[in-house]
Amino acid sequence: MERARERLVRLPKQPSAERRASARFSLTLQVRYAGSGRRAPGKMGSGRTIDLSSSGLSFIADRPLPIGQNLVVSIDWPVPLDGSVKLQLIMSGIVVRTNGTVTALKIRRHEFRTRRPGSDAALPQDWGG
Repeated sequence: MERARERLVRLPKQPSAERRASARFSLTLQVRYAGSGRRAPGKMGSGRTIDLSSSGLSFIADRPLPIGQNLVVSIDWPVPLDGSVKLQLIMSGIVVRTNGTVTALKIRRHEFRTRRPGSDAALPQDWGG
């Protein structure tokens, strides 16, 4: 009779309420956003980041945003590429939680873009959320 393989499972030593899949990094950076899709398309605003991961963004918006709203978000990245090329982090996603103006965005797509010297960062016209 063949014995079934047993797999040992290690549980964390300290139980945690944290359920996020990606590590969050506390950053305070300027955010620009625009609504996309059917809910408030093109309506623009600004705010400040609270924290950021590869799959989510928490930020303080200039006004309350509805859950389910699709957004395109732009952040001026604080570290230049090769020490001199300004970068912009562009993300699109959906608002999954709000508490007043504190907003949580689930990121669906993200990329870094370069900016020309002296140019202001802008939201991309080719991202529809």
